[in-house]
Amino acid sequence: MNKRTRIVSWSLSAIILIWIIEFYFASFFAYWRVLPSVLFAWPIIIFNIYCALKIPVDKSKFYRWLSLTTPILLAVILIIPTIQVLLTKEEKLMTTSSPDASYTVDVYVKSNPKALVAERKGPLWFKQHLYVERNFDHVIVEWVTSHQLQINQHIIDLRKAGHIQ
Repeated sequence: MNKRTRIVSWSLSAIILIWIIEFYFASFFAYWRVLPSVLFAWPIIIFNIYCALKIPVDKSKFYRWLSLTTPILLAVILIIPTIQVLLTKEEKLMTTSSPDASYTVDVYVKSNPKALVAERKGPLWFKQHLYVERNFDHVIVEWVTSHQLQINQHIIDLRKAGHIQ
């Protein structure tokens, strides 16, 4: 029970760490965000702390301390993305489809901080941020080709999901 509880606790900590890393870097590098919202990570962290508390104190003080400290530190780190998710409001401006209807892109205005975001939705909760602009005055969206979208003078190739300058 002791070893199994430690393995469960450390595995859950690894999952939460991957969740936090994915939250920050998937949208920054325009990768597909495959994990659901960070709000779903909180029950896992609470269960992780519960598993760490079940490790007996007498035999393995260090393992219990490490298994308990890690999820608590991850919970502190997870507070920032949770606040960001809870305080950010988004207003959908438009949904546009490519001329051959193979791509659909949603354009949002997000608050806190104000930003223009273009994203592509995938199956389930998967989504990919294609374009983020912080300071914008207007929004002009038009298709250049069936796989290239121009947003405010920036061309985005949806096959590569990156910018062409």
